[in-house]
Amino acid sequence: MSELRSQQLRRVNFQGDALRMGMNWTEEDLGKPQVLVESAYGMGHPGTFHFRPLIEEVSNGVFEAGGKPGVFYASDICDGVAQAHAGMSYSLVSRDVLAAMVEIHALGHPHDGMVLISGNDKSVPAHLMAIARCDLPAIHVPGGTQMNAPNSVTSDQLWGMGAQVERGELPHADLELHQRGACPSCGACQFMGSASTGQVISEALGLALPGTALIPAALTRHMRVARAAGKQVLKLIEADLRPSKILTREAFENAIVLHAAVGGSTNLFLHLPAIAREVGIDVTIDDFDRIHRRVPVLANAKTTGLYPVEYLWYAGGVPAVMLELRDLLHLDCLTVTGKTLGENLDAIEKSTFFYETLGYLRNVKVERNEVLRPRDNPFGPEGGVAVLRGNLAPGGAVVKHFSVPKEMHVHTGPARVFDTEDRAVDALTNREILPGDVVVIRYEGPKANGMPEMYKATAIVAATKELSATTAVITDGRYSGAAKGPAVGHVTPEALDGGPIALLEEGDLIEINVPERRLAIVGTREGPLTPDQVDRLLDERRARWTRPKSRHTRGILSLYARVAAGPADGAYLA
Repeated sequence: MSELRSQQLRRVNFQGDALRMGMNWTEEDLGKPQVLVESAYGMGHPGTFHFRPLIEEVSNGVFEAGGKPGVFYASDICDGVAQAHAGMSYSLVSRDVLAAMVEIHALGHPHDGMVLISGNDKSVPAHLMAIARCDLPAIHVPGGTQMNAPNSVTSDQLWGMGAQVERGELPHADLELHQRGACPSCGACQFMGSASTGQVISEALGLALPGTALIPAALTRHMRVARAAGKQVLKLIEADLRPSKILTREAFENAIVLHAAVGGSTNLFLHLPAIAREVGIDVTIDDFDRIHRRVPVLANAKTTGLYPVEYLWYAGGVPAVMLELRDLLHLDCLTVTGKTLGENLDAIEKSTFFYETLGYLRNVKVERNEVLRPRDNPFGPEGGVAVLRGNLAPGGAVVKHFSVPKEMHVHTGPARVFDTEDRAVDALTNREILPGDVVVIRYEGPKANGMPEMYKATAIVAATKELSATTAVITDGRYSGAAKGPAVGHVTPEALDGGPIALLEEGDLIEINVPERRLAIVGTREGPLTPDQVDRLLDERRARWTRPKSRHTRGILSLYARVAAGPADGAYLA
């Protein structure tokens, strides 16, 4: 092993040793490999509140293996807490700020490696971006999942209940009852939203130890995993096994295969390209579409499916999904075990891992095939997400078609155009939207407003019987991983950049065609038009269009508005 980075820097910085010994460091500690133990611990939401024991166990593992841990924190915000108010505009950019804080902690101090602990919507992609960027030997510890709630109610269902209360259709006491029980423990939400998807992708990329994504947070196995990660990172340091050797194009393709198989969140279309960019690999939304066409959905996980993601871990977790899809994976990819993915799968098959996990399913009297279906009987014939293009989204748009009613896979309807989500929500709440309408919410992209989730609008549509299978929502914003129904997001170019979505007018006819991967303007309120006529119409409207002033003139959202990349590129803070 070559000289450690920490020891090289000690020879040029004569103040650093003294400052460390001003804390809890001994002279002996100064000569050990120094490991950053960073977590998203904080009191913002249940997904990070339980991290202190995990931090201690990672640190114990580092000590036991002969290293010295340095504990740092940079917490995240919760998309659920930030919903329905201006706070949601900060969610996506927080990913890049959090990644930058890890970079500052990792490279601003003389660390030799790092273990990062996170489990939620923006903290997981932030940590994976930081791992790729810093290129120090590193392991990610996924934060685990919540227990199933009473009557299997999940917190995302509260939005529909709230709309029913506002309309006088549900007693407020019923809403309060479910609010008290929907999050019965710490961990990521119980559905395959962005948080759980991120954990799956961490393991699929080879950056987390096998079988560690989606562990129910209450299990003591989680603490054993944390200690094992602390020990293993010292082996990675000794072998100089860096993320740049793990994060190959093949590893990213493996991640997309798993994304398809578990019915993952559309938000990964933003995160995976941003992670890949850090190691100089170009992952595009077309890679998702290509791979999703040949990978079936195997996981029967909420919100599209029936079971909480806790049960997916009981069914064998990511390793079980990988074994079903073994022939579609690049098994020679290196992982943080120091072994290949194929070697990891061979080892876990010979271990007691599946005996333990399946035992929990037996406890709740659920058959494995109900939660994780075999390859020859998939939950869906191809992956859950499709990329649409056309004169409305020349740069692409994303739809989680697996959750779209079949009758809406091909739909043409009149546009109901709103320049903010709030106006669209008011129209939906007041029942101004009719079956067949296409609700368009624009000026919500990265540059316009930080690309917030349009979850409240889609939740109201899903909870309104006459709209749930008849009415689409299209936006240059994004959606929660929990979103259901015909929701098309990430429309590129965004409205603030003068994309065609900015030129739409009330009553324009919008076609959504999932089988043909098309999203197009096909007419006006006066009737259908040919493609050439639509092109001429858009040219005329563009000549009259004026770019609106930015909503944000100071702070991080002002910076994001000036430099954010487009959604198809990962919406990163350039």
